[in-house]
Amino acid sequence: MVKLRKFRGYLAQKENIEKIISPPYDVCSIKEAREETGDNDMYYYHVNKPAIDLPDDCTMEDVANKGRENLEAFIEKGYLVRDDEERIYIYSQQLGDHLQFGVMALASIDDYDTGKIKKHEHTLPEVELERTNLCDTQCANAGPVFYSFREQEEIVQKISNISQQDHYAQVTTKDGVIHTLWKCSQEDSDWIVESFKDVDSLYIADGHHRSAAAYNVGKRRRERELAAGHEVTGEESFNFFMTVILPANQTKILPYNRLLNTLNDMTEEEFLEKIKKNFDVEEMKGDDHSAKEAGHISMYLGETWYDMQLKPELFRDEVSLNLDYTVLTDFLFKEIMGIENIKKDGRVEFVGGGRGIEYLVKR
Repeated sequence: MVKLRKFRGYLAQKENIEKIISPPYDVCSIKEAREETGDNDMYYYHVNKPAIDLPDDCTMEDVANKGRENLEAFIEKGYLVRDDEERIYIYSQQLGDHLQFGVMALASIDDYDTGKIKKHEHTLPEVELERTNLCDTQCANAGPVFYSFREQEEIVQKISNISQQDHYAQVTTKDGVIHTLWKCSQEDSDWIVESFKDVDSLYIADGHHRSAAAYNVGKRRRERELAAGHEVTGEESFNFFMTVILPANQTKILPYNRLLNTLNDMTEEEFLEKIKKNFDVEEMKGDDHSAKEAGHISMYLGETWYDMQLKPELFRDEVSLNLDYTVLTDFLFKEIMGIENIKKDGRVEFVGGGRGIEYLVKR
């Protein structure tokens, strides 16, 4: 049983929605975000990446306070308009031929705590703390977490029916993604909340740091209330956080690329030979350089694309240890590069797949 709740969202002002909508906070650096934002005071990066408005030596507290200030300014200026009642929303993204619909609702920190919300990554402590402080100080979820669920026919059909109705807004962003939002009626909202009680689990598709931050904020605020002698029922707003929940068969997971900034004084030829000890490596032909399927990893080295696959004898009994990112971490970054903590070592950068292969080649 998954617990969802309706909420009274703040929606982008329709007349300026194209000026307001921005990418998620974690797809580019602060420098790149500043350049992209330019002089657009409506751009949502001011709210969900407020460090763009501060000097580089700002503190975590500075970022959180600026985030609250910017959010309050967006509301005061009418860039964000509060809905007239609590409800569920339906949100879709379309890129090319792929179209996915999700239920936009509040999920429960209790479900996160008890494991009904399934995780598959560790978080970076510094990033988790920064998101926690921002969320707590803003008193808001500046962006949703993306979850998936094992689709149930009736829920999928309900989503489809709602998506045939008039939408609240639709906008196409610079990356070619068409974003559409529908406001559910009270009847449909209540039906969705009730129907998700038959869903056993949710799975984090994107947003481990945001999920952890929302959970941390909920815990903090529970502790404050209890310390003040107040009763906590579990239905307070801090017990829930904003999510988009997509049927698993519609969910498209973009790559999350690793950019290696050094070869540890090895030549490209030496590096490739070391890789071949653990991986079957084949030069890729043609224009499609995406990974062929699960178990295959694409690598760009010396202006050439390679397909890599772990040698069969190195596969391990535990399934999770054979996931692509674990294989890459253990058999390349740790063993060949001596990188023990990929998330803290400056030799590795993470680049979201939404930026495209061209961006990786350029870097």
